Amino acid sequence: MHRLGLSTRVENHSVIVGVQGDLDIATAGDLQDHVASAVDTHGPWLILDLSELEFMDSSGLNIIINTYRSVKERGGSLALAAPNERVTKVIRLVGLHRQVPVHMTVPAAVNAMEALESKQQAG
Repeated sequence: MHRLGLSTRVENHSVIVGVQGDLDIATAGDLQDHVASAVDTHGPWLILDLSELEFMDSSGLNIIINTYRSVKERGGSLALAAPNERVTKVIRLVGLHRQVPVHMTVPAAVNAMEALESKQQAG
């Protein structure tokens, strides 16, 4: 069984979870558990850094959709950053990019998340 590489860091109130390897039925639960823990610890402003994600199937998409709903319920937001061409195709195929912002880089996602958080706090 292959494992999914996961890391967490915080930058400007955003929780950035790095995802490395293959996100499929064998590893989707690992991402779900890791993200839930990161959000519980650091808050619901979440960025998934997909720059090192090589493959994602429908199991991964389901986790991302559930995560989106979860952070929205907690008053936060989700953004995806730096997916490769293969992962981008999957995201666009199902129309996920219409609901969850996709950014070319992690810094762009952090800046967008900061702006969104500030706007929400201003009311």
